[in-house]
Amino acid sequence: MDYFRTYTEIDLGAIRRNAEAIKAYTRKRLIAVVKADAYGHSVVPVTEALRSVADIFAVATIEEGVALRQAGIRKPILVLFSSFPEQAEQIAEHELTPTIGDWEFADRLNDIASKTVRVHVNINTGMNRSGVCWTEAEQFLNRLKTLPRLDVEGFFTHLSTADETDKRFVFVQLDRFSSVLEKISDGSELIHAANSAAALAIPEAYFDAVRPGLSLYGVYPASEKPIKLEPALTWKTRIGWMGFISEGEGVSYGLTYKAPRETRVAMVQVGYGDGYPRALSGVGEVLIDGARRPIIGRVCMDVSVVRLEPTDNVSVGDEVVLIGRQGVSEITVDELAHRAGTISYEILTQIGKRVKQV
Repeated sequence: MDYFRTYTEIDLGAIRRNAEAIKAYTRKRLIAVVKADAYGHSVVPVTEALRSVADIFAVATIEEGVALRQAGIRKPILVLFSSFPEQAEQIAEHELTPTIGDWEFADRLNDIASKTVRVHVNINTGMNRSGVCWTEAEQFLNRLKTLPRLDVEGFFTHLSTADETDKRFVFVQLDRFSSVLEKISDGSELIHAANSAAALAIPEAYFDAVRPGLSLYGVYPASEKPIKLEPALTWKTRIGWMGFISEGEGVSYGLTYKAPRETRVAMVQVGYGDGYPRALSGVGEVLIDGARRPIIGRVCMDVSVVRLEPTDNVSVGDEVVLIGRQGVSEITVDELAHRAGTISYEILTQIGKRVKQV
């Protein structure tokens, strides 16, 4: 391996096995969500690893879909969010499957299409961030049927509380969705609603396909863990400097940490410019030589400082684990997110571009 300052190791086999496990557990078609660079796991290698498992790939933006087409991915690619009318040409050119959530985009897509375009309609059942309101869906679809070059291949909704302990609103949404489907579906469309949390815990949300994202990468979205998932990402950096500071001396910007006694410290080569949260200042931990060592002082843009024990047998250049396992010790992405006051999704997708993906 080349010498990298900070890098993530991505286990593509684990991602494939997670996808297979979810598909076997739900017994439904698999729409693999690979938006945001496959949740920070490197989208092109991930989609290639999932070719034989995923039935459809799902992205958030037109640009993400085009990039997959340019990388040679030929399977259907669903764009989960509504697009602008000006993007209709790109969708048709690259044979993407767009989401229809408003009339202006649908009308424009029909006008420019030289052949039939397969589309999915997003039914807003309570997430209230996009889509056709469930109370207006029947009228909207009747109007959509007047556009001859659009083929409604699927209907979907997005569940807003599937990862919460209280799932009562999930069933409100599913009731709304089902009542709409009774009016607008002829039974030939692909129906999907289950994100990762619902795929693992709510069989009523399965319909024809499940749409997992986070769970593909081995992270559980909620407390339910009915199947074994393998974390696919390990984040590592290296020791860049070591030294001693005297009693009463401070560390890093603002000198927020003061040494209670002579203290051995190490600078590790990762900071918030790499996506390592500044919120971990003074509360984060890393693994060095198989043991947990605390972040002291403020996380900087490029580096952070940790406190070593006098007996630690380490050297400049040694491996430091930020997420993952080292020896018998492990720091999970969920733990890191909890310490930073955020969620695992944000930790993974905010890992910076200068962090090499291996």
